[in-house]
Amino acid sequence: MVKKHGAKDIASTDYIISNFAGPYVKLGLLICSLVGVLFPLYWLLLSAFKLESDHRSYPPVFIPREITFDHFIEVFTQNQLLENLTNSTIISIITTFITLLIGSMAAYAVQRGSLGKKTRTLFGLWFMVQKMYPAIATAIPVYLVMRSLRLIDTLTAMIIMNTSFNLPLVIWLMMGFFEQIPYELEESAMLDGSSFVHRFFHVILPITKPGLVASAILTFTATWNEFLFAVILSINKAKTLPVVIAGFITDRGLAWGPMAATSMVTLVPVVILTLLVQKDFVKGMAMGAVKG
Repeated sequence: MVKKHGAKDIASTDYIISNFAGPYVKLGLLICSLVGVLFPLYWLLLSAFKLESDHRSYPPVFIPREITFDHFIEVFTQNQLLENLTNSTIISIITTFITLLIGSMAAYAVQRGSLGKKTRTLFGLWFMVQKMYPAIATAIPVYLVMRSLRLIDTLTAMIIMNTSFNLPLVIWLMMGFFEQIPYELEESAMLDGSSFVHRFFHVILPITKPGLVASAILTFTATWNEFLFAVILSINKAKTLPVVIAGFITDRGLAWGPMAATSMVTLVPVVILTLLVQKDFVKGMAMGAVKG
């Protein structure tokens, strides 16, 4: 039997681009992609530290001669940024925990239950449809329900809404991971006298760690950046960072410096969290992409 070594995957994007246009075009596309991703971040960082006069100068100032921390001082002293940051953190963490707990149990019930393969497929499709329909279509009913429950401008309302909108995606992702777990592992645990709760939390969930991490990052990021229901359901006490950023756009103009400074504060926690768990996140997304 002859084995082929060094064979290239002819279906890979890298091979197709190299074969079609050559290495120089591939390098050019890579550079353009990096510029498209990194330049907005550079401009945001620059705007957070530029002088107010540099924001209105023409041509634009790409390398300022002087930087200032006044924008950060302003947003932390004159605005309730720490309170808003705390609101975003509490809402995102609790939403992520509840969504992962309920979503993983629901996905396990659908995948390991007595449902047929076609029924499970329909459930997966239904969960994706729930995630794809526009959230604005439910804005008025949600506001009326929350008002009748006296939950307007509360963290509870934000947690409920973010959980409901992130739950379908988590269920759909976790269904793919539970599908790849051999049932023999559960049978072995049952022979050892393990209860269902013990099997689920100590045998099944540890194996699906990449899926849990990927679902957690997607849920946390979506909740952290959620704007629609945050602006509808919050007034002052439950205001989150995206609403604060939008508040710098007024009829008198845009407060570029404070808006950029607040955006930097909003961006840093998500970047740090993603860097800490990037290996499990990439692994989880790759495993979820090849399910079924």
